[in-house]
Amino acid sequence: MSKWIVLTLIAVGCVLLAVGNGALWLELNVFNADRFGDHVVQGLQSPAASDALAEKVVDVLMAEMPDLPPLARLPAREVVSWSLQRPLFAGPFQETAALALNAMTTSTEDVVGIDLADKLSTLGATVAGAIAVVAPESGEAAQDAISAAIESSQVSGRLAVYESGRFPKLRTLSSIAPWAALLSLVAAIVLFYIATNRSADPHEAVAYSALGVMITAVLGILIVVPLVRSSVENGVVDPNMQVVAGEIASVFVRTYAVQSLILFTIGVAVLVINSLRGTDQEQAIAA
Repeated sequence: MSKWIVLTLIAVGCVLLAVGNGALWLELNVFNADRFGDHVVQGLQSPAASDALAEKVVDVLMAEMPDLPPLARLPAREVVSWSLQRPLFAGPFQETAALALNAMTTSTEDVVGIDLADKLSTLGATVAGAIAVVAPESGEAAQDAISAAIESSQVSGRLAVYESGRFPKLRTLSSIAPWAALLSLVAAIVLFYIATNRSADPHEAVAYSALGVMITAVLGILIVVPLVRSSVENGVVDPNMQVVAGEIASVFVRTYAVQSLILFTIGVAVLVINSLRGTDQEQAIAA
């Protein structure tokens, strides 16, 4: 085959490789319920997300207690933020992940949020104690006020992250991702194989294929990472919840970046091995 046909096959193979890489990532990290739940919990229990959620709860708390001194905001927020990062909240956060996955992959229209009322109410005494440090006269009333504040901050029984109808919908992708990953990756490998075995210069074709794999991995990171972040964050109106959604998105895009870096490493390895073989062949010919 001519060089241009070889390059065309490699280019098409790289496109299919990009599709397969993305579909495989979706299947392993987004549409896999266990991994999806773990990623969501990791994002929600990050310091930034915990601070944002704590800010939301304390805002309502302060509104419920107009006599509470402004100085009480800081200790209350710190206690709530610290509490959200404890294993105690892994269960509610897993439930949030299950709710989100259901809303994302089905036609269900639901509010995607976090059920914190029961867990936070058990920590009311701790928060009240922190408030009492700067506002002793308000400490006794803080327990009841916190419970009332949390209750009033919920939408459909949850502290809402996404409003109804604004959550990203990936129902179609969830159905085709497994097949897209398998067929695209197999087709890409077949095209690379044909290009390298039918080329007039197989050594050069392998080098182009390896470079194509490396470029595909890099472009995937540059394009998919900001695309995922923007699609996740754009559906959130509340600034604090945008921080929460951004932290969750960061966990997912890191997994995609790692997967793409593995692909990049494979390309580098093939390029190095091909270069060494070419050197050995040149030395053998010279000898």
